[in-house]
Amino acid sequence: MVSIRSLLAGACFFAGALASEGELIYRKSDIAVLVCESVIEKAALLFEETDLVGFCNVDNQQALGTMAHCLKQVAHKGSVEAFIKSCEPYGLTEKEFELAYSNATKHLTNVTADPNFNLTELYYKPVLLSQSKIDAGYRSGVGRFYNYTLATWFGVALIAYWFVVMFIAGICNYVHFLFPGFVKGLKGSFTNTYRKYISLPALGRKVHAEHMSFLRIFQWVVPTRLESILIFVWYILALAFNVCLYNHDSPNLYWPTSESAEIGRKIADRTGIMSLFLIPTLILFAGRNNFMQWISGWSYSRFIAIHRWVSRVEFLLVMIHAVGMTYNAKGIAPGKYETRNAQEYVRWGYVALVAASIMCFHSLLVFRKKNYELFVFAHIILATLFIIGGWRHVEEEGYQQFFYAAVAVWVFDRVIRIGRLAAFGVQRANVELKANETLKVTVPRPAYWKPFPGCHAFIHFLRPTCFWQSHPFTIVDSAIEENTITFYLKVKGGVTHGLYQYLAKQPDHKAHMKVLVEGPYGQRIPIDKYDTTAFLVSANGIPGMYYEAMDLARRQVDRQRVRFYWVIRHYKSIDWFYEELLKFEGTIVEPVIYVTQSAAGLAQPIGQASDSSESNSVDEKDEKDENNSSDEVSSDHVQDLKAKLSFVQFREGRPPINDLIQEEINEANGSIAFVTCAHGSMCDDIRKSVADNLSTTKRVELFEQVQNW
Repeated sequence: MVSIRSLLAGACFFAGALASEGELIYRKSDIAVLVCESVIEKAALLFEETDLVGFCNVDNQQALGTMAHCLKQVAHKGSVEAFIKSCEPYGLTEKEFELAYSNATKHLTNVTADPNFNLTELYYKPVLLSQSKIDAGYRSGVGRFYNYTLATWFGVALIAYWFVVMFIAGICNYVHFLFPGFVKGLKGSFTNTYRKYISLPALGRKVHAEHMSFLRIFQWVVPTRLESILIFVWYILALAFNVCLYNHDSPNLYWPTSESAEIGRKIADRTGIMSLFLIPTLILFAGRNNFMQWISGWSYSRFIAIHRWVSRVEFLLVMIHAVGMTYNAKGIAPGKYETRNAQEYVRWGYVALVAASIMCFHSLLVFRKKNYELFVFAHIILATLFIIGGWRHVEEEGYQQFFYAAVAVWVFDRVIRIGRLAAFGVQRANVELKANETLKVTVPRPAYWKPFPGCHAFIHFLRPTCFWQSHPFTIVDSAIEENTITFYLKVKGGVTHGLYQYLAKQPDHKAHMKVLVEGPYGQRIPIDKYDTTAFLVSANGIPGMYYEAMDLARRQVDRQRVRFYWVIRHYKSIDWFYEELLKFEGTIVEPVIYVTQSAAGLAQPIGQASDSSESNSVDEKDEKDENNSSDEVSSDHVQDLKAKLSFVQFREGRPPINDLIQEEINEANGSIAFVTCAHGSMCDDIRKSVADNLSTTKRVELFEQVQNW
């Protein structure tokens, strides 16, 4: 078992590897050397800028001797050793250092008393440095450079936080599979209190899966209470790390005339470095092949939610970095702001900042819902500009390793995705328009390509108008044909809308299309470990849940009952899943279908209805079709359907969610798992009801399979 200590060590090693060129960890002995370099450079010119050996040059006694004099006076004892170590590439020995110090002490010169001294000309004598300037320089040097060290450790902490959270989530995930008896025993008052008020409920009263909105423009997804707590704690850490431990050092070696220049630079350095640590994490969480998802068992939608909240902090850190550097430049000297902005690295920084600003705005839910593919395309372009701009901005300082890591994560994800597509290969799919509301896509699969219950895949339709787009849908291993998978796509906008228009014009509303499938993705859920399982599904949420239920039926798990609730609007919706429903007969699964608008009846028998009788107009609503044809509806068709599905219990009207939950818990003989994949408001009702009806005599679990991003 991996320990938390090992995870933290791994995060620290990861940070060190990222910044192998850029200096992020400054020890006080290293700071002392940097301070002496700055103090001497401000006092006299002892070698040319082209002299790469600099203070390490044993042949330049005035430079080496002055450095030795300064290091002997500085407050930190390890400074001499740090300097000699830094001079190892030039062969400087401790004996040569001491000889230079001994020689310099005999010839130290106060430059202010030398009439021939000129700060812009080479000086050939060791320089006497005042103790007060060395002490003040050391204090201001520690204040400046130790801030880099703090920023590094704070950045490591923000990454390590998610490593620790995923480690704990991974333990909880695997305990469900490895020790189901232990999990079933967790039903006491303490456990149920935690689950009722922390891990199960939505943040507020009940809204989570359903989108909230304000003025129709501002729409958002509300995290669960546990997600909110995890994100809130991380936000508190990020805030605390960016507001603590700033000091004004006066007199100041680096910013002698402006406190705003000093504080602005320290804030800019802190936020800039910490923002670098978040970039690889952001790309990792947004990827489909996220190893943390495999460990934790969390859904892709949960990682996308965390990605969005972390990205907001990333944007704020980059913005504060820019503002801090502005204050720094304005406070140093007139014209510094303009000359700094004229430099290429600063302009690339502006590119990254503008790209991040646009990304935050265009990622609003209203834009994602309006045209998701356009959002994804724009997001990739803007993210690329952000990476390039940031990379070029920090390249001179040697911090580009963070961007190496970010690109490596992205490339890894893309390579895996391409590999999945290649493994599946181009296949010829049969696409049908069913009940004028659902696309049934049947695809032959390679024998080695194995789906599993609850998985989903991304499908590309290789048509000129949409081949570059991919959309996630749950998979059903075909109940009819071997080595065949089936997707059921609800007709909405975008790709499904275009396919709907195309199929509506085809004979029998069918066509063959070449497709690519990327997957399978997702994780198994341990519903086979519970004594009773109740599936609660609405409309097009049935395929994945059906696959889960049939898997239990095939394995003949010894259990009291598997109850399968499916909520649909009209009887006609059964048509596109009729053949699959027939497979429930004779199994341990007890299907119950709720029809909320039963008055619409059936215009034609299920299994014989021709889709051509439905309206081909894309803009007409199903409800309007049914109301206009009410005179033609025959209750005989409904009765005939019920006779064919005699093993199914039909109920008309909306399901009383809370009553169903209570009934299932009361009737369960032992532990019970509720599995849901439904529209947002129904999922929220189920979540609230499960949280409100936890039992101390039996374990009650909820598995929400809806993907909401």
